[in-house]
Amino acid sequence: MKKCSRCLNDSTVRRMTYDENGVCGYCRSYDRISPLLSDKERLSELFRQRIENVRGKYDYDAALGISGGKDSVFVLHELVKKYGLKVKTFTMLNGFFSDNARRNVDRLVNEFGVEHEYIGFDTDLLKRFYRYSMKHWLTPCISCSYLGYAAMINYTTKINAGMCIHGRSPQQMLRYYGDDVFTSFIDTGLKPVSDIDLNALYNELLSSIETRMDENLLKDVKSMLYNGIPQNDFREFVAYFLYHDYNENDIVDFLRENTGWTTDDKYDHYDCRVHNAAHYIYQCAEGRPHCLPEISVLVRSGRLSRQEGLKLVQSQYYSEKPREELKLLCDTVGLRQTPLFLKASVYRRFVKK
Repeated sequence: MKKCSRCLNDSTVRRMTYDENGVCGYCRSYDRISPLLSDKERLSELFRQRIENVRGKYDYDAALGISGGKDSVFVLHELVKKYGLKVKTFTMLNGFFSDNARRNVDRLVNEFGVEHEYIGFDTDLLKRFYRYSMKHWLTPCISCSYLGYAAMINYTTKINAGMCIHGRSPQQMLRYYGDDVFTSFIDTGLKPVSDIDLNALYNELLSSIETRMDENLLKDVKSMLYNGIPQNDFREFVAYFLYHDYNENDIVDFLRENTGWTTDDKYDHYDCRVHNAAHYIYQCAEGRPHCLPEISVLVRSGRLSRQEGLKLVQSQYYSEKPREELKLLCDTVGLRQTPLFLKASVYRRFVKK
């Protein structure tokens, strides 16, 4: 199996290309923006521009999606306590939101004194959307991401917030940099506010996503997400950790010491009741853990050595089926496990080749 000579990506990663030195396309794409990502003074100024561009001009300075996870809770703390922004938080009820995460959300929005709203979706539409995603891409995560991005972007306009801020980690944002819809958000975020055309950005992105969906399903989804939203009244989708340092252990320690955030040691994606099921199916189809491209970001950026990265990847393999989560996922979307795993096996053995 061919592997990148620099990071950990190999031929199991989608659309891999290599140069004459065996360096993958994702490393080369990363190198184009690496100087910008390391210019802390410029990044700080870009974030300051975004804050001052909206502060006090809307009903809320920012909207923030909060799942109860470490990253979104830390961002909430920083926006309220460090930057003094007027923030409204919201949580999407995607059908798999955990009770423990909801308890954390309820506790923390009260602790920080911010307004909060749970956003629900039609149960039948969610089922159809997840079913479509699993049948076509063997994962519910793509449909969940689409719902998340579209709902955040449109909710921000609906409540008249100046911008929508999210807490995706650098490795999540950059794992497919150069070959992902999120690339445009990063490139936009690295520009001064005065150079951004939000309407052109979002119309292009949403059109790109919509071409991948069934026409009838798309009609219902658009009706649900865009109802009551003025056309071309978009607000910027701002990545907090594009401009600020990110260290997972430091964030967890800080929250446990300074806030009411409480989880056990298994805090990663604890907000999703089918997270392990989705990633297990992914492993069966792709032949590797889902996290490989993310860990590759840490290696190419020098935050992990190759050996440390390889060890971390190995630790993420599932040795057993997460049976309860798989049953919940398949029962919810109305799919049987045997045909699903057969399709994953066929994809791994023949389609990827």
